Parts: sequence; C-alpha cells; structure tokens
Amino acid sequence: MNSYAIVENGVVSNVILWDGQTEWTPPPGSTVMKLADGIECGPGYTFDGTNFIAPPAPPPQIF
Repeated sequence: MNSYAIVENGVVSNVILWDGQTEWTPPPGSTVMKLADGIECGPGYTFDGTNFIAPPAPPPQIF
C-alpha cells in the first residue's frame, strides 16, 4: 500500500492508502498524486505542481 494525496484545485483534500491497482475512482474534478516515502502531506496542504506545501501555522491564541 502507498499513500496518495487527493488534490482539488491545488489543495489536498485527503490522503489515502491505496494499492494503485484496485479499481477506484477519485472524486470528480480531483487528481491523485502518489506520495514518495518521507513526504509529509495532509489536508490543507497546497500542491504547486511539484511540491506539497504545508499550510501556515494558525496564530497563537491568547486566553
């Protein structure tokens, strides 16, 4: 099994495990990118066509 990012409009909507062979259709309008070992990626990351970029950290909360 390998990890794949589901990318919609340049933003990762989900990361899944898939064998790459079992019949499966990604959501309409999305693309599926196989993630190389060691690549950190998750929902909210952006994809620039080459690299996955982490979203900015949320601002600190003051209580």
